[in-house]
Order: sequence, then structure tokens, then C-alpha cells
Amino acid sequence: MQDIIKWLKKVEHLANEVYEQAASIYADDSEFNRFLKHLAEDEAWHFHVMGSAEAYFLKNESILSAIAVDQEIKDKILNYFIHLKARLDQNSILKNELIEKIVEVEFSEWNDIFYYIVDVLKEKTKEFKYPAARIQAHIKGIEYFLEKTEVRSEVLDKIASLPPVWVENILIVDDEQMIADLLKALLNRSGNIDVAHDGQEAMALIERKFYKLILSDIDMPKMDGLSLFNKAVAKYPKLKNRFLFMTGSVSPEKQAFFDEHNLQCIEKPMHINALREEVAKIVLSN
Repeated sequence: MQDIIKWLKKVEHLANEVYEQAASIYADDSEFNRFLKHLAEDEAWHFHVMGSAEAYFLKNESILSAIAVDQEIKDKILNYFIHLKARLDQNSILKNELIEKIVEVEFSEWNDIFYYIVDVLKEKTKEFKYPAARIQAHIKGIEYFLEKTEVRSEVLDKIASLPPVWVENILIVDDEQMIADLLKALLNRSGNIDVAHDGQEAMALIERKFYKLILSDIDMPKMDGLSLFNKAVAKYPKLKNRFLFMTGSVSPEKQAFFDEHNLQCIEKPMHINALREEVAKIVLSN
């Protein structure tokens, strides 16, 4: 968690600087200036929230993250702002392009990961109940601005036109809501995604729909992931190669089960790119 939070603080600080700089450049465009200043204020506040999160996790080091952020993703998000700052320094970016870049980075993995950290803390301490609500308002504010701006259709059409990598049915099974939400956000362009919170819920969905991938936690109430696999494959043998498991620890018994059935399992914290690669292998297989 500490590593993710340090990276998020760096991104929030840089985002605040970039939005402040952009606001000063567009001082004569009152509506856009107000929008940029609001973004800058939000990022300064997000930096403060991550400072509180860092302090909390220092006192509670036993809390583990379900994901690890790959260096490639860290660099990609930071480079958005580094390149934006360079363009602003050179005064070589037009308003429409700046809006597109802002939308692109604000709807990237950056905020998915940020929301996940706050969701984890929201369940641990009342201090993070309010930040969770305010952070949702941050994205809503961007959407509201886009609805009013003259480039709304161009920007939103660009986002909407991004083709999914594939369109298949995917089932995420995890009893922790914030992890399920994060996985759904990270894989949102991977297919049509359903979520179940235990093996029984998952089995009910499997009986109604074919899933090209079932991404399942192992330790869950009511019916665990391995029992779900046994029951689903007994009824639908073609699902045998459609399971990808995730767990906090792989015991010898679990490893023996994976070896016996030729299954893959990703240990938490999961590296995002590694997760996407394993998902792609299964979804794109025959």
C-alpha cells in the first residue's frame, strides 16, 4: 500500500501544478479558468487525503493491497502530466486538445486506483467516509463541464469510440466489494462484466449465461472458489479452461489443485499488467 500511496501523492502533486498552470494561461476564459482551478483544488485535496492514508497505513502495516501498480502504468500516468506541463511551458497546446488530455488521464487507471485506496479505508475508519463521497463528485464535475463545453461531443465521442479489446462475457467473483469494483474498473474494456460475491451467486449467474472468463477469489463465504470450479465444471465441462484464480496466499493444497487441473492463479497483490495478460490469454483462447 505504501508504494502505491507514494506514487499517488506524486501524481496528485504534479496534477495540481499542471492544472494551476493551465488556469493561469486561460485566465481570460472565465468558465474554463474556473473549471481548471477547481481541478487544481481537488488534486491538492487528494494529495492531503493520500497523506492521511499514508499515516494510517504506517500504523496498520498488516493491511495488504489486492493489487500492485506496474512501473509501466506508473510511468504512463506521470508522463501524461510531464508532457502536459512541457506543452503548457511552450504554450503549444490548444484548449480542445488540453480538454481531451485532461479527460484521458482523469478516466485512466489513476483514479480507479485512487478510489480503491479510499474504498479500503472507508471500511476501516470513519475519517474516510466523507472523502469517498467528495471524490465521486470530482468525476461528476468533469462530466458536468463536458456537457456544457462546445467540444463536448468531440471529446465524448472520442472516448465512446475507443473499441473494446474484445467483447465477451466475464464474471468477477470476490466477496470484497471494493476489490470487485476495482477489478471491474480495470477490466472495463475487456468485455461485458458481471460481479458475484460468493460461489453460490456465481453459480446462479453461470447457469444463465456462458462466461469466456471467470476471475475468482478462492476464500469466500457460502461457497469458495475451488468448490465453485468443481460444481461449475461438473455441470458445464467446457468451463474447465475458463477459470483464473486470485488469492492472498497459495498453500501446498491449493497449488496441488491448480497443478491437477492445469489452472492459473495470481497472488495478491496482483500486478495490473500481469492480470490483464492472464485475462487476455483466457478470453482470446478458443
